Amino acid sequence: MILLKENVMNQKARPLVEALQSHMNQKPVSFHVPGHKNGAIGEIAAHFSAWDQTEISGLDDLHAPEGAIAEAQALLADHAGVFKSFFLVNGSTTGNLAMVMALCEPGSHLLVAGNAHKSVIHACRLARVKPVFMMPEVHPHSMTPAGISPDLLEKAAGEFPDAGAVLLTYPSYYGHTGQMEDVVLKAKKLGLTVLADEAHGAHFSLPGFPESSLQMGADVVVQSAHKTLPALTMGSYLHIAHNQVNHQRIEQLLGMLQSSSPSYPIMASLDDARRYAATYSSEDAAFFMTKRNDLIKRLQRITRVTVIEPEDPLKLIIRMDGLNGFELQSACEEKGIFAELADPLQVLWMLPLLKEDSEVAWDGVIAVLSDIANEAEWTERSVISPLFTDEITTLSLYDTDQLPSSLVAIEQAAGKIAAETIIPYPPGIPYIIAGERMTKEKLKRLSELAGTSMRFQGGTHLIEGKIKVVQEEANE
Repeated sequence: MILLKENVMNQKARPLVEALQSHMNQKPVSFHVPGHKNGAIGEIAAHFSAWDQTEISGLDDLHAPEGAIAEAQALLADHAGVFKSFFLVNGSTTGNLAMVMALCEPGSHLLVAGNAHKSVIHACRLARVKPVFMMPEVHPHSMTPAGISPDLLEKAAGEFPDAGAVLLTYPSYYGHTGQMEDVVLKAKKLGLTVLADEAHGAHFSLPGFPESSLQMGADVVVQSAHKTLPALTMGSYLHIAHNQVNHQRIEQLLGMLQSSSPSYPIMASLDDARRYAATYSSEDAAFFMTKRNDLIKRLQRITRVTVIEPEDPLKLIIRMDGLNGFELQSACEEKGIFAELADPLQVLWMLPLLKEDSEVAWDGVIAVLSDIANEAEWTERSVISPLFTDEITTLSLYDTDQLPSSLVAIEQAAGKIAAETIIPYPPGIPYIIAGERMTKEKLKRLSELAGTSMRFQGGTHLIEGKIKVVQEEANE
């Protein structure tokens, strides 16, 4: 839903950036926080000190904006075509927490796409909401989650009629868009509020890219500007499409969840990133696609290399015959090329959102991949089965919090309730969630993953072949 604006706003303006620059031009003497005093003391802070300010006159206040920050957020809402937008300085995690806690009643069910980020799980726990996980379909080429189907959503809504909202991940971490438009349409027909974790889609709806879920009718959308736009890490946006949403409650929660000392460098970068996106032209998109296609063609000429193109043009999935994803990642890192993530099959690259005046050269990348293809030892390996299956699972996350637990061998944990959450990271999608009853098939897959170079958050005893489970007997 796009709201029409009566007045055309100047999207080339950067009100917060300009306010900070004006303040710096005064060569001010600081008798206020932060402690580096405009870079007078310390070493690391000196690199950011001019921008690292606090809520002094002329620089506004994120938690009660009336000046430059208010104007910057208004420009963001205008660019997104929504009722209201907010800067997030604690990442999209904060946005996910706020929208779930604001819009879901304690004890109720929330329909959740099964490839949800761990912050969604944390939000359900804090809100005392019972998530109903809908496992996404597996993309036939990347073998990663592509999104849920409208039919699965309808089935889940029928089984849990008290659920008033659905939270969707769009796009997937690998750039797949799935059937998002049809799913949102189905959700609306079912009377569901649509929440979207669009962390990897801050550039969506720009020329040459897929539509944002906002254009499809989503009600509240969170975007990580720092992932695909030129914003500093943790810089994100939260958009509220219309005033039928309880925006006052969301704003109240953002005031509780975000730092009371928000980072001005992050906020300034969010202002700048909005302008970058708002001024992105069809000519910029054509330039980007030309450079991207050139890279793909050159990669495809390398023996052993396969390129998979997700629906999001900013993402590329790279495989090399004879190497698993972790080995390819390691070989590339030794030569100074760092991927977003690796899995047992491949690595994921995130390309820069280039404009016409950008300078980019892929020669070094092509040379490195060619060298690896020529030098790396070829080893035949079996393919680990996909991570996701089509099923509906509900959990009472908070029910396990106070229960006693013990360590057992992974092969002995089938049928038991997990007492810990185990998250492959990146991308941060929980594989085992505290409170779920684990199956033999899922634990076998976990053992396979633990035998690779995959990094985990939680599961500190996996290296010993053990997992923490709830002692159910203690509660009988």
